[in-house]
Amino acid sequence: MAFEDRRHTLPKFDAALEDIRATVLLMGTLVRRNLQNVSDGFSKRDDDSCAAVIADNEEVEILQKQIDRDGTNILVRFQPMLFDLRSVIATIKVASHLELLSDHTVLIARHVQSINDCEYLEKSSDLKPLFRDCLSTFSETMQAFAEADATAAGNVQNQTGTILKQTIELGNSLTGLVEKQILFARCLISLITVAQSLNRIASCIRNIAEETIYVAEARDVRYSQNRYKDVL
Repeated sequence: MAFEDRRHTLPKFDAALEDIRATVLLMGTLVRRNLQNVSDGFSKRDDDSCAAVIADNEEVEILQKQIDRDGTNILVRFQPMLFDLRSVIATIKVASHLELLSDHTVLIARHVQSINDCEYLEKSSDLKPLFRDCLSTFSETMQAFAEADATAAGNVQNQTGTILKQTIELGNSLTGLVEKQILFARCLISLITVAQSLNRIASCIRNIAEETIYVAEARDVRYSQNRYKDVL
């Protein structure tokens, strides 16, 4: 059920909630741009795309602080309950997940810049599909959040589970190459870090999906399984 279908008896509360939700969706647009830029920087060895990620992250951090402040003000001023309370808390938490996700795009960008001149990037091709999958599931999870669509969020959960396993497997494979290819250890270690950051990005995407399910159905799915076994 979309947020618009559940209106509060206090119009000012609805307006305040819509304001922070609009800010979160704006924040999501910026984070997706960072994810796209870091993907381009990696696949095309483009230092400019990586530099754009690093420069744009500050705006994401500013928006996260704004959402945290405005969300806290809503809780204090209106003291919402039930669906309204879940909506405010989840929106604040989604902003936190978005900031962490963006931080990992910056970490990837810095490592990509450091290895763009490395001749040994044979294993980097295995990472490219993971960037595409992260971009796709991120768009889906933000759409699900915007519409409070628990079914779509559940689909994202399943997809991110696959990405998490793939990033772990690739990280282990790269780790095994370090001793065999000692001359390219610096490059391989950076690729391992990229795989780990993609793992955590997928985890953030899953967390947003879980917040969506919590809002839409008052169902906490965070601990319904061993959710940490595939997180690096």
